[in-house]
Amino acid sequence: MSSRIFLICCVIFIIINSISTDIYMHNPRGTNNRHNENTRERRTATLNFDSQNNARGGYNVGDDGAIYYYANSILPIQWTNQHSCNDVNSDCTLLIQYTCDDTLRDGKSTVRIPISVEGEANSTYRLTENLASYLHCRVRSRNKNLFTAEQGLKDASIYTRQNPAGTQYGYECPEERDYYPYWQPTNWIDIAILTNRQDLCSYYRQNSQNVQSRFACTFENKDDLIKADKLKIVIPITKEQCQTFNDSRLNGVKPRWIEYSSHNQPAPECYTPPYTRENHLGDMSGSDMPVFNWTLPNISAKKCVLRIRYNISTGDYNGWNASATSNIYIMKEYFSNESIAEKRGYRYTSNPEIQLFNNMNLTFKLAIDTQQYGRVFQDRSFTFEIRQRPKEYQDRPIYNLNVRGRRGNIVQVFPALEYDFVPNRLEISPNSYVHIQWIGSNTTPPGAGQGKAEVDRNNLLLLIHRTINSNWNQFGYLNATGLYAANMPEYLNQSNLLSLPLSDLRRLATSGKYTDAQLINGSAYFDLEPRLISDESVGIYHYVSTRNNDFSNRDQKGRIIVQPFQFEYQMIGQNSYTAQLENTLVTFPEDSVQTPVSIKFAKFTRDQLSKILPENGQNIVNKEKLFNSVYVLEPYDLQFTSNIQFQVPFNEFNGDENNADVLQFEPRNGVYVKLSSSLDKTTRMLKFQSNTAGVFVFVEKPSSPVWIAGVVVPIVLILIIIISTIIYFRLSPHRYSQVKDQLSKTKRSFFSRV
Repeated sequence: MSSRIFLICCVIFIIINSISTDIYMHNPRGTNNRHNENTRERRTATLNFDSQNNARGGYNVGDDGAIYYYANSILPIQWTNQHSCNDVNSDCTLLIQYTCDDTLRDGKSTVRIPISVEGEANSTYRLTENLASYLHCRVRSRNKNLFTAEQGLKDASIYTRQNPAGTQYGYECPEERDYYPYWQPTNWIDIAILTNRQDLCSYYRQNSQNVQSRFACTFENKDDLIKADKLKIVIPITKEQCQTFNDSRLNGVKPRWIEYSSHNQPAPECYTPPYTRENHLGDMSGSDMPVFNWTLPNISAKKCVLRIRYNISTGDYNGWNASATSNIYIMKEYFSNESIAEKRGYRYTSNPEIQLFNNMNLTFKLAIDTQQYGRVFQDRSFTFEIRQRPKEYQDRPIYNLNVRGRRGNIVQVFPALEYDFVPNRLEISPNSYVHIQWIGSNTTPPGAGQGKAEVDRNNLLLLIHRTINSNWNQFGYLNATGLYAANMPEYLNQSNLLSLPLSDLRRLATSGKYTDAQLINGSAYFDLEPRLISDESVGIYHYVSTRNNDFSNRDQKGRIIVQPFQFEYQMIGQNSYTAQLENTLVTFPEDSVQTPVSIKFAKFTRDQLSKILPENGQNIVNKEKLFNSVYVLEPYDLQFTSNIQFQVPFNEFNGDENNADVLQFEPRNGVYVKLSSSLDKTTRMLKFQSNTAGVFVFVEKPSSPVWIAGVVVPIVLILIIIISTIIYFRLSPHRYSQVKDQLSKTKRSFFSRV
C-alpha cells in the first residue's frame, strides 16, 4: 500500500502559475468569505476557506428565504476568472465540486469558527467541513514527496507551499485544497473538471473519489483525535508506518489504517474549459459568461455547498515531474550543465537575478515568489437545498432561472457583477418546467441604483411589444413578443409571458408582494415554483426588471425562447455519451471529437423541417416522401473521429420495419445521401451510423425490384416488338402488301368455313 501512495504522491502534484489570478462564482452566489457586511471589502478572509481572491469580491448571504433546487434540474454555474483558460499562455484547470450534509450552515457572523467541539456545534459560525476532518489534517503528516520549492514546511498537512504558516481557514484542510485528486478521504464530490490538458482526463476520472476509495491512517475516536492534536502528534500516511506507529503520550491508543469507500457517484465529466483571456474578469469569447450547466443529482439534501477551484500551471518547468528533492533550473536545456545555469541565476528561487549573457554583466531581477509561483484560487456558494421532485414534475426537464449580481454600478460592484438574469438567454422545449427564483441581501454594500441603497430587489415583466427591425429575430419561424431594445414593460392584462396566468404575472412584477413602486419594503427572496411551459407558449419572450434596469447606466433584461420541437444541448468530449429524445438514442463513443464541442440534438416533424430550415430544407420535403420524424444534429459541419450510432423505434415508421430508408441531409447545400441501416427485431429499433452531423430523414422505400421486373420487362418487350415491326414494314412496303394480301385470303377462308 505504501508504494501505491508513493506513486500517487509523485504523480499527483499540480503546479499553478504565479499571477494575481482570482475566481468569483456568480451563480449560485459566491461568498468569497463574505457574510452580511455592508462594506465593499469582506471582513474576514479566513472565515471559511482560502480563496486567495481580492477582498472586494463576493456577495452577501441571502435574506428573507433560502434557495433550493429540484433534483435533476438544470442549474447554470457561472463564474469569472482573471487570467487565461484554454489558451497557450498557461495550462488551466477548473474543478467544480459539491458537498451535502445536514450540519452545514452559513452561520450568523463574520467570526471564524474555533477549533473545538463547542465551535462545531455553535450555529453562530459558518461550517462547510466538520471538525474531525480538520483535526485529521492537523495530525496527519503532509505528503513529503511534493515539491515545496524553498518553503520550509513543518510536518503536518496543514502546511503547504501556498500556506507555509498553516493558517486556519474555517475547517478547510490546506493540503486537500491545493492538490487534486487528493489521496486522503474528502467530503467533496466531483462534478466536472474543465482542463486544457485533455490527456489527463482519464487519469482524473479514474482517481476521483467518486469512483475510487481512499485509505488513511485514522483515529476513530474524536477524543483521541483531539488529544493527539493538543500533543502536536503527527501520524504517518503509509500503511506500514501506520500499523507500527506508537506514541507513549497516547497511553496505548493507536491509529488504524482504514479504507474509506468511494462516493459511489459517476466519474466527473471532463471537458476543455471556455476560452478566457489574461488580466480580464469578464465574458469569454463570444460575449458570454463562462458557464457549466449542472444537472443536479437525484438526491434529497437539506444543506449543500458548491465549490469551484481554479488552477493555472506555468510552462517554466514540468510540475508533474517535480518532487521534494528537485532542484529546478529554468530553461536548463539552453545550458551545457546545471552549474552554469546556477551561476547565471537560472535556478527556481524567489526573485532570482538572471545574467542574460555569459560574458556581459547585464542582469534582470524576476518577480518570482515560490509560495505563489504555483497557485490555486477558490470560491464557494452559500448553502442551498436539493429537493426531490413531486409526482407532477417527474420525467420532464426543469430549468432554473435565477438572478446574479448586487446593487451598484460596474465600478462599485467590481469584481462582483451588476444585476442580470441567469441565464439571460434560455432556450427550452414545450412540456418543460421553468423554475424562476432569486435571492438577495438586505445589507448589501451601498451603490448606485433605484430604491433603498442597501437592499437587493428584483422583479420580472414582459417588455412592450414593438417591431423596429424584423431581421433581429434569428428564429424567423417564431413570433417574438416584447422589444429587447425597449425599456418600458407591457401592461399586465395584455402580457402573454409564457402563457402564465395573471396571478403569476402579478407575483413576478411585485417580487411576491406589492408594497411600493421600487419594492423597497418587498422581499429579497422570491420563488414562483416550477411552471409548465405548454405548446401554446411557443415563441420568443423579452423581459425586464423595472427595479434595476436603468438605460445607459445598467441593464437587466432577459430572453426566453420556446422552440416548437424537442431538443437538448450537450457538451461532447473524451467521455462517451448517449443523448435521448423520447425513445430515440444517439451514442457518441469516447474520443468521438478531437476537441470538446457543444452539440444540439433536436427532433422535428416533417412540416417543421420545411419551415425551420432554409430553402434547401423545403426541397427535400418536396422531393421525397418523408415519414414524420426528422432528427437534427448541430453544428451541421461537425466531423466525428469515429461513427456515432443512432437507434430509432420502428413505430416512427408506421411499425413497418422494412419500409424505411435513412437519408442524411446537409441543409446549407441541399446534398443528401442514403445511409446503410440495419434492423434489430428484438429491440424493434432501426440502427444506423454516421461520421458527420446534419439532418437525418426517413423515406418510404421504393417498390420491390422483383415486382418491378415482373411488370416492366414484358411491357418493354412488347413495345420493342411493335416498334420493330413498324420500322420493318416502312423499310419494305412490298412485304407489307404481301402480308396484307395473305391476311385477306386467310380472313375469307376463315369466314367461308364458319
